[in-house]
Formats: sequence, structure tokens, C-alpha cells
Amino acid sequence: MAKGNFIMDDLKNELEELHQRYPVMKKEDLFIIWFLRAYVTEDLDAAAQAVTNGPKDKGVDGLLIDDGSRSVFVIQGKYRHKFGTGSENRSDVLSFAQLSHILTDRDNKRFQSIVEDADQIVAQKLAEARKRILNRGYRLWLYYVTLGKCSSGLRSEAEDATRNAPGEARFEMLDGRRLMLLMSDYLDGVAPPIPTLDLVMENGQGISVNGILQRYDSRSKIESWVFSMQGDAIAHLYEVGGKRLFARNIRGFMGETTDVNRSMESTLKKEPERFFYFNNGITILCDDAKKVSTKGKDILRVSNPQVINGQQTTRTLARKVEQARKSSVIVRVIQVPRNESNGDDYFDTLVSQIIEGTNWQNAIRPSDLVSNDRRQVELQRELRKRGYLYL
Repeated sequence: MAKGNFIMDDLKNELEELHQRYPVMKKEDLFIIWFLRAYVTEDLDAAAQAVTNGPKDKGVDGLLIDDGSRSVFVIQGKYRHKFGTGSENRSDVLSFAQLSHILTDRDNKRFQSIVEDADQIVAQKLAEARKRILNRGYRLWLYYVTLGKCSSGLRSEAEDATRNAPGEARFEMLDGRRLMLLMSDYLDGVAPPIPTLDLVMENGQGISVNGILQRYDSRSKIESWVFSMQGDAIAHLYEVGGKRLFARNIRGFMGETTDVNRSMESTLKKEPERFFYFNNGITILCDDAKKVSTKGKDILRVSNPQVINGQQTTRTLARKVEQARKSSVIVRVIQVPRNESNGDDYFDTLVSQIIEGTNWQNAIRPSDLVSNDRRQVELQRELRKRGYLYL
């Protein structure tokens, strides 16, 4: 049986569990709930309340407003019975991408034309979302989610259309292949992930940086970047991502009382400008990375990032933001390819080796090394449903 069939069985099992909790919802709606739970929010009921799929939904199958991250998430979902079957229609994809213009443009005409004959609940949700975007500076995320396929050309066309919107908006196509990876991460407990983070490279304030180190291995297809970031920029990553940023890390925060963490706090307090020289930095694993420039700053934009080494550093900087502004940290980003030819075993083994090889400042216990094992995650998830804490 192909890998996709196994993953499809896992997805059907998840939808069946959701059906027991929300028995009146159709499978297409449950698919939207599962996606929101796996990719956007940990709040299952919030995901269920976000579903808008139905007649006159204007292509909006789900809409969730997250005040914590100041973001609006709009979803169009295409549930199929198999992964990778059928290609998405160009007009459906581009019509969905045009919502970026309608929701971020202050001109009210186009917005009124779309909501005047829309379902009442959809119209209300769109109006509230637009108000957040225009009046409070919320970001708009458009997720086209399908178990089918989409050509790279159509994907790029939709991304370009969204980039040209009047306000800050981003379009993301999650096709069958991406959803297989998402399900794999979900089963490993890496859910919901951090969709995208901007790593702002250090420059200025007396610091001169002449480019970054970029390395590509044509044999393994692994690409890496090394550069420095200001400490408060590192703290911002934790502010945006929270604990999800460390889902693949082998252990949680070890507290403020370890020798290493006390030493970091002391350096930040007494001589923050020397933090760069005393600290080993952080290592970030990601699915994709792209160097861009915006507003005079060089940025490495990473998708599905995970801090696999440097959790203690990141969280210490987040607690001491004022001192962190005067510090710098070395950052290593590793983009590991994930495809069917490599398989999950290749990815999981490589990630485990990188984590074990880079985490040595604080002692690693045997229990740390198995804490992210899929079976352990399953036990934790099932016991949590029954009101038990599994350690």
C-alpha cells in the first residue's frame, strides 16, 4: 500500500474522532476543523466555530480571527477521498486569492458586491475580519487547502496576485503532498506548526555584517544559512510562536536556576554586548527558506520553523527583552528536504541526529531522547482527552 493510503487512513481516523464530537457536521467541514487544529490553532472549539462552508459562502469555508497573533485566517478546502488526485481549477484558486484585495482595500465597493448576496454568517465574519485588518492592522492569511494537486505556475500566480494587494496579505497553497507532511507532523506532536517566520538579519547600530554564509549540499539537497540576529529579534520569535517553536526540541525549558541559564542572564545584565561571544547561538530547522529584502532589511523567511537547539537562549532573551536589544546571537538555519523518495525515516533520523549533536550545553537524559517519539505523543494525546497529564 502506498504511503499516501496510510496517511489517508490516519486522516479518516482523525475525522471520525471529530465526527463523534461534532456529529451534525459534514466530512468537508470536519476536514476544515482538522486543518485549523493541525495548522492554525490549538483551540478545537474555535476551529469548529470558524467553519462557514455552505451555500453562498463565496469560497470561504472557514474564517478564524486570532487576536493573540493579530491575524485573520481564511480557508478554502477541497476534501477528496485520496491524496494527489485531481488538479485544482485555475478560476477557483485565483478567485480565492482575490479576497486579499477585497479584504485589505479601503474602497468599499468590491466588498459590498461580494457580501450583498452572501450567507449572513459569512458576510458578518468577513465584515469583522475586514474591520480588524483595516482598523487594527491585522495580517491576512489565505490558505487554499486541497488533497489534490496544484501546478507550480498556478501557485505562483496566486501568490503574486496576493502580493499586489493593498494591505498585508499572504497566500499559501497546501496541496496533497503538503498535507501528508502536515499529518506526519501532527502525529509527531508538532502541531499546530509555525507557518512562517521572518528572521531579521543584524546590521547597523555599530555592527557591520558583510553578507551571510549560505551552503548547499547537492548530494543531500540540504541548504543552510548562518548569520547573526539581534537578541530582541530572537525574543520576538518566541513572542509570535510561543512553545510551538520548540515542538521538536528534546526537552522543555529547564528553568531559570540552571548554571547555564543563570550565566546567560548575568551576561545580559552586566555586559549584553558580549553575549554574542559567550553564547553558542540557536539552530533552526525548517521546510523552506527564502532570502528577501524589505524596508531596507535583509530577511530570511522560513516556513514551519523549529528551534531544535537554543530553547534556553531563546526563552532567556524573551524574558529580558530590554537587555536583549543590546545583544546579538549567532543563528544557523537548516532547510531539510521532505519528499516521498527520502521518506519519514530519513527526515526523522536526521533531525534526531542534529538535535542530539547540537544539544550538549545542558545534560541530555535518556527520557529526553524518547520524549518526541510518535508513540509517546500518541499516549500523551489520548490521556489528555481523558483528563490525565502524561509525563
